[in-house]
Order: sequence, then C-alpha cells, then structure tokens
Amino acid sequence: MATTARYAEIRFNDRPIKQPMADPESLLLEPGEVTADFEAKSPYRLDELHPDIANYRAVSTRRFFDPAAKLAEEEKMWSKVWLVAGIASDVAQVGDWFKFDIGPQSIIVARAKEDEVHAYYNACKHRGNELVQEEFGHGATSFTCIMHSWRYDLKGKNVRVTDRETFREEALCQNLNLTPVHVKVWGGLVFVNMDADPIPFEDYFADVLDMLGSYRMDEMFLVKDLTIEVPANWKTMYSVFNENYHAHATHPQIKPYVDDYFIQYDFYRHGHNRNLFPVAQVSPRWPDGRFINAGLAFFMQEAGLKAVGFKGDARHVRRAIQQAKRKADNVYGMDFSGFTDNQLTDDWNPSLFPNVTLNMHPEGILLQRFRPHPTDPEKGYHDVFVLSAKLAPGRRPPAYMGVEDHVDVSGKVRPPRRHTTHDDPQGGEVVEQDIANMITLQRGMHSRGLNGTIVYSEQERRIQHFLAELDLYLDDKKG
Repeated sequence: MATTARYAEIRFNDRPIKQPMADPESLLLEPGEVTADFEAKSPYRLDELHPDIANYRAVSTRRFFDPAAKLAEEEKMWSKVWLVAGIASDVAQVGDWFKFDIGPQSIIVARAKEDEVHAYYNACKHRGNELVQEEFGHGATSFTCIMHSWRYDLKGKNVRVTDRETFREEALCQNLNLTPVHVKVWGGLVFVNMDADPIPFEDYFADVLDMLGSYRMDEMFLVKDLTIEVPANWKTMYSVFNENYHAHATHPQIKPYVDDYFIQYDFYRHGHNRNLFPVAQVSPRWPDGRFINAGLAFFMQEAGLKAVGFKGDARHVRRAIQQAKRKADNVYGMDFSGFTDNQLTDDWNPSLFPNVTLNMHPEGILLQRFRPHPTDPEKGYHDVFVLSAKLAPGRRPPAYMGVEDHVDVSGKVRPPRRHTTHDDPQGGEVVEQDIANMITLQRGMHSRGLNGTIVYSEQERRIQHFLAELDLYLDDKKG
C-alpha cells in the first residue's frame, strides 16, 4: 500500500528546508517495486513478531552492566543460538583449526577430512585444561594437553590417556572424547551452536539466507582481521551498529553522499533484521541536493566516471554508477550480474541475532562481531573482519571499512589478527567514531540522571527488536 507522505521542516544554517517523510515501516521500497526477492521488504511487521514491542521504547540500564544479566545470557541465550565462529577459509585444509571464544566458553573448530569440519569445547576431559591457547593452527593431526599429555584426534576422539593403568576403572568409565559442538560451514563462514538439540541452521536463518548468499562471500577472502577490547558491554557495542539514527551526528562526513534518513527497515524471525540505505545519494540533511560535491565525485571516479562534463546533477549520480558497473569492461573487473541495481551502490546492512552486523557490497563486506568478556559485564570484544572480492589491480574494498592503504588486498596472504584497545583501535575513521560512542554510552548509563532507563526512537527499532528477542531467551519463551 502506498505511503502517505508528510513533511518535516529541517533547518540548515537557519534556512528551512521541507523534506518529505514516510512511515518508517515503508521507507525506500514498497512491495511490487523490487527486482529480486531478497531485496523485497520483509513480510513481517515488528509488532507482529513482538506484540509487546512498545515495552522496549524505554528499558532499564541495568541489563547493560548487571553481573546477573551476564550470567543469565550465558545460561539461556549464548548456549542456544547459532553464532558466527569464524571464516571458512581458516579451515580450508585438513589439519587447519581455529579457536573461538565466547564469554567463558572456548571452542575449537577443525577440519578433520576434506568434507568434515568438527567443533568441540577447548577443554581436556581430564581436568579441564585448555588444549590450545593460540588462535589458529595448520597441519595438525591431533591436540595434546600440555599438562598431562592426554591426546585427541581432529574429530575430538580421545586417542591417549597417559599412564592409563594408574587410573581406577570407575574414573575412566565416562565418555573421554571432547564434548562436541554443532557446526555448520555456509557462505564462507563457520557457525556453531552449543545447544544439545539446536534449531536447524536453515530454519534459524531462513529469512536471510538468500539475501546473504547473493553476495558470494564464499568467493571472497579476508583482508583485515582485528579484535578490539572495549570498556563496554557487548550489547552496548552492538546497539551502536544496530541503528542509523546516530549517523548524522557521529559520521557527519557521510551526509554529502549517503542518504541516512530515507532507509528501508526490515524485521525477520529469530531476531534478525536489516537496513538498506542509499549510497551516492545526498542526505536530506545536507543543504544542497543537486551540486556534485567532492564525495559524490569520488564515488564517480572509483566507478570510472568523471564529474567534469557529467550530464546531470547529484540526483543522477547513483544511477550512473549503477550503469557503469553493469558494463562488461567495468573498472572493478567484476561480474556484477546477479546483483540488483541497489546492491551495486547501496549499503545493505543486515544484523544477525545475537551479535553480528554486516555492511555488504559486491566489492567487499565489513563483518563486525561483538563478544562478551569472560568475567566483566562492562568489557567486551569488537571483532572486525573485512572480506574482499577479487578486484582489478588498484581497486580496493570500500574505503570506510578501514583497510589501510599499505595492506595487500590481492588475497595472496591472510592478514594476521591484530589485538588492539579503544586507545588505538586501528579500525578506520567510521569504526573509531562508533567506538568513542560505545565508551561514553556505557559510562553514561550509570548516571542517576537517567532514572535507570534509556529510551529509543522509532529510528532505533532494530535495537528494540534485538532486546525483545533476547528477552524471549531470558524468559524461557524460546523453544
């Protein structure tokens, strides 16, 4: 159904500008105006998925720092959901493995055969000693505990109990194999689930798999791997990337070339959601919507177009870039067939419950993951992965993803994982602006001036969706 437009007066330099407004449930695209199913607006309204969603327009601050809330999440949520554990290329060959830590839990993911990847807890069945402390390994045939030399093969089977004859029979009558964790390799990523009987992977992600798959992540390669320790709760960190309301104030540099207001909002089952926002299109918050500014000229140059002599103004740039990428001899050296026009320019920003957000482009993907600290509810880890498609020489993933100019993006070498802190995050301008917000948000939630609550606008409904879904787990309402 068509949206009835309203108008809001926005002031720039004391000059009023009337901008059309739309019902946020119907921004950008309407059913029937799509070129592919995975571009369509979600069939679900947020109040259909969560009839009590009005309760999440104001929430208690305690859930962002209370140790009891952290323990409840570990017991009732983290142990039941599908989690992005890592990048599939890190277990490409038999004997490859990586370690994935989530709160106090540590998991090993290893390729045992060409067609078999296994996951199990990183704890020796003798006395619980961690089997591996490094983050990655290659060419392994087994894992041996450094304390008492018990050994396990790549499937997690116990193959040696040292001095077995010194143990009483009843001590060894239990299952001595490593405790398995459900694992799924899909779309260039590795997912794990710690539940004994988890919801099937395909059901959990049913509403978003086609859309995610359209970006061909399994053909991309890693060009940045960064873990930043931040003095903030993981939910505080995640919420910063789960709304676009902050962009005009936190990232004012994007307004000349990103529409940060007229955005498509989509809500899916199991807590997943999505924003689509136009790139190479001037924000309605910017005073001049027709002049081809420096930002738009840069996007044109990247696509092989020239701003000088361009037959059109700023309103025509986005479409011109889309058309340039459709050419067989486009400057990116890519085959863009299979992508919608909007995908060729716009930022598609799905969030995967409970802790992953992606900024997706055919040329590259920024995947960010937010993990709780093992013991402190007011610390967490912000993981930054940048994936790149195979691009023509000289072309790079989108600049805002923070891949430094000196970094090789050819895919020949996997970049090392960097560990940083909020003092020197090395995430790039946009990410670092967001990290600054995480820290001040976390500190501010202790203020008596809040009366113990924080409020969310309708532009922050993705956070409302996230918290409502989280509470289904905490209230034992998820099967």
